[in-house]
Amino acid sequence: MAYLGASPFNVFSAPTKDVFSGDGSETVFTLSKSAGSAATIDVFVANVRQEPNVAYTTSDRTLTFTSAPASGSSNIYVINNSTVIGNGLLPVPGRDSDSVTNFTSSGTITAAAITASSTATISGALTTSSTATIGGDTKISGNLRSDTSADGIQINATDGSAGNAGDLVLLDGTDGSATNAGSSLLYEDGTGDPANYFNNNIKFSGDVKVGSATITEDTTNNQLKINDQVVSFGKTTIGATQIVASDTFKGATDSVLLDFNAFQNFIITLDGSITLANPTTENVGQTGIMVFIQDGTGSRALTLAGDYESVGGAGITLSTGANAVDILPYMVVAANRIALGAPQLAFA
Repeated sequence: MAYLGASPFNVFSAPTKDVFSGDGSETVFTLSKSAGSAATIDVFVANVRQEPNVAYTTSDRTLTFTSAPASGSSNIYVINNSTVIGNGLLPVPGRDSDSVTNFTSSGTITAAAITASSTATISGALTTSSTATIGGDTKISGNLRSDTSADGIQINATDGSAGNAGDLVLLDGTDGSATNAGSSLLYEDGTGDPANYFNNNIKFSGDVKVGSATITEDTTNNQLKINDQVVSFGKTTIGATQIVASDTFKGATDSVLLDFNAFQNFIITLDGSITLANPTTENVGQTGIMVFIQDGTGSRALTLAGDYESVGGAGITLSTGANAVDILPYMVVAANRIALGAPQLAFA
């Protein structure tokens, strides 16, 4: 039949009986189960029923007599009628939800969803197929880990949304074993010094952003770039051929503006006399070469703008022969000062 409230119980509990022997001095005895109150138990001494809260009092499982019962073998017996069949508060199979203020379990808890606004203490296992929401702090005395290698554990400082990723800590391991954690987790060594926060290898599968800078991997040349520029900090050992960027001008005439920020070397084919215009992209300490190639006519001249300095201020005189090749070294010694070395002429 239909009913409201907790499911009906299918077992009943009988009252219990405790038997004691008086010694004429002992007034305190321990019951086998808790007494709800003095009135819920029947106490007999020498088969004479005692008056509750006058001849005796109770506290949980403790029975205390006002006066010590007389000596006798099994002359005291107690009938405990305080058995609780159910109070309707604990979860019952078939119920959709239950609510308690403080919940403590020493066994296994299985539920679709668990929400605790106060305290939930579980010393056994907790299994939930949906969401477990805890309003207060959560203390884990064992390991906190995902149960499969494909899962992860997210700790969200705010809402964990993609736009708020700076407040998100992602711990993504495989089986959670100590030998497997170092390659995928970040550790703090307990010193409080930020320089010691990362003591294991850290691997990023994509680009890394630091402020406005982007660090990328150049797999073709096996190097790292910051904002598309290769940067070296300190002494660098180069184990293979390095090719610097070169700009090639073909059919150059009139004014030529070199881009020192994008290129290291410059190859300029002259179809007429030219002037090297003052650049705005030079970098102090930058060195390289300029190659000047005469066209089939030859006799093309080179004029320098004020930022270019030659030996003795004499300017640069190129070879005049048709198809002649000259090489001119340079170094940026200061802002707006590009020092040119003596040209090596007429390579053949």
